[in-house]
Amino acid sequence: MLFWHVGGTVWIFRYVFRDPAVDLRALALGAIFPDLVDKPLSLLIMPDPATTRLYAHALSFAMVGLAVAVLGTNRGTAWRKRSVAFAVGLLVHLLLDAMWTAPETLFWPVFGFEFAASGAPTVGQWLLEPFTDPVAAVLETLGLAYLVYLWHRAGLRDPERRRGLLQTGQIITE
Repeated sequence: MLFWHVGGTVWIFRYVFRDPAVDLRALALGAIFPDLVDKPLSLLIMPDPATTRLYAHALSFAMVGLAVAVLGTNRGTAWRKRSVAFAVGLLVHLLLDAMWTAPETLFWPVFGFEFAASGAPTVGQWLLEPFTDPVAAVLETLGLAYLVYLWHRAGLRDPERRRGLLQTGQIITE
């Protein structure tokens, strides 16, 4: 669910941290990264196609990402700010996926090396989920609605503001 993760993560970050200098590009990439990793990986390595939340949906994956961001970068640099934003996106993804309902996956490998069944039986059904599952449709709509609201609030109809967002990852709302 693309809009749910991106819109929800940006909203939560902007509400909780209120940091206008965050790189929204890194935050949004972190918000969708677990799905970008685990969905294709599940097709390659899992005998059960209904298991689509794997390593990148584990808290240990996000914690390693955060540790690398903090310990592997110099304080105050743009690279560190982007890395931390990416790691926060990973963590918020777990929250928005309600991963606490699948502790085998969330706390992997603490509870063993198995992953909880989590997804649609086929990739096609997973891609169609926002159109066939009413809950997924509502969540996608909420995420998209917030992104549209932010687009208008930030004046991103203006090409100069859009260019600024693409170049710096930051938006300015007045």
